[in-house]
Amino acid sequence: MNVVIVESSSTVRLQLQALLASEPRLHVVGEAADEPSAIQVIARTQPDVVLMDLALQPGSGLRVLRAVRQLGIGARVVVLSNSYYEEMRRACAEHGISGFFDKSRQTDEVLALLRSWLPPLTSGEDERQAAVDGLDVQSRVHEAFDELADLACDISGSGMAAIGLLDHEDHRLIGVSGLSVRLLPRDRGFCSHVVNEGPLIEVPDTWHDARFADHPLVQGAPYVRFYASVPLALSGGEVVGSLCVMDRLPRRLRERQREALVTLARCAVNELEALRRQPRHMEQAMSAAMTL
Repeated sequence: MNVVIVESSSTVRLQLQALLASEPRLHVVGEAADEPSAIQVIARTQPDVVLMDLALQPGSGLRVLRAVRQLGIGARVVVLSNSYYEEMRRACAEHGISGFFDKSRQTDEVLALLRSWLPPLTSGEDERQAAVDGLDVQSRVHEAFDELADLACDISGSGMAAIGLLDHEDHRLIGVSGLSVRLLPRDRGFCSHVVNEGPLIEVPDTWHDARFADHPLVQGAPYVRFYASVPLALSGGEVVGSLCVMDRLPRRLRERQREALVTLARCAVNELEALRRQPRHMEQAMSAAMTL
């Protein structure tokens, strides 16, 4: 999970860096000490989380928060302050903050909140990743998966669909419809949080789901309100990714639509199975045969 620290005190910035270093999956990708540089760093790095003091010189954290939202950046924002003002807290809440903490006494609570946003780790992660690594999915084969994503949109009546593989740190979208991105940090995608909860996960309204209400893809572009996904499990049982559909309006799938998405997910798995890399000994045998 990528984090930007916005804090005027260099001492406090170092303390926050040390705090975040205790969790290997939290990465500080930028820092800022004043309002202009804060807006610039957040816009450039597009972080998952911003840890922000309200007292900046010059300017204020509240103005940074307003600017970030106006730019369509959906990063979760955690406000750290030495002063508590109910009026200021309400003003921050209007722009969708995810937490308000005393930076002198509540740093452990901040770390616990950040950890709660990380996707769960599974006991079979090494085997799952090995299965992903064994798939030879080159850009030339994306067209087949794009067509499946288009069909998922048509069947579900959704505006967006994706077929993605979960790597160690990335969510690779090998098939998309209604989306322009092909790569997301793994922690930012919805699928990494629910991929093991199949056979089909449906979130009718992300604003009313505690897991996603303040998620960066809900607070910012593409402003997801509806989400449904089907895990992609290979024949060996390894869940390598998911097929998902999304929309900017809340809604529910009909039973026939759910069944059709499960069928499409099986089609995607069949395509992936056909792309398994040949074992090394098989490659050597084929190479030897070609020289005869």
